[in-house]
Amino acid sequence: MDIHYYDDHSEEFEKVTQALKTEMETIWGSQLKDNGETIDNEKVYAELFEELQFNFSREFFSSLDPAQSLSDEQIAAFVAKSRRYKTGITTKCIPAKTQKWIKSRVEPLGNAKGTNLIWIDTAAIEHIGAGRQFNDQYYLTVTTRSGKTYRVNDFLLPGHLLNYSQEALLKALASVTGGEF
Repeated sequence: MDIHYYDDHSEEFEKVTQALKTEMETIWGSQLKDNGETIDNEKVYAELFEELQFNFSREFFSSLDPAQSLSDEQIAAFVAKSRRYKTGITTKCIPAKTQKWIKSRVEPLGNAKGTNLIWIDTAAIEHIGAGRQFNDQYYLTVTTRSGKTYRVNDFLLPGHLLNYSQEALLKALASVTGGEF
């Protein structure tokens, strides 16, 4: 699967995005209006995209107005491009030091806030893997030497993005500058 499919099919990407925005307006229109927000605001769109993303399926896109006929691979490519090819992995480094940390969640389905947020020394990581929340929604995990497993990405991933996302995790772990991957 080519997750960069929509880089070469930008008109199709815009049609799918517009149909999705129409659906978002239907669902959250009055709330957006009450808050003085608009779906055209990139931050608002990104937040609502994540709220709705776990519903993405062939059936979901075919029910949009206008209906969109997407394969599972195209859905994954749409998700990847919409997120600008980020998987929600964050690492931190201290300049001139070899130590590096990765943002993680103790409880995989909880928010990355408060006592559920932990920064793991990447040197303690023994294994990388994945967990599943819904039928086709995965998250990346790392297991430390102590045997504890933590979620390390913010976004749920369609199964077709799992290999790509694990490669992004390996790049994040190899990074010497840290950042968002």
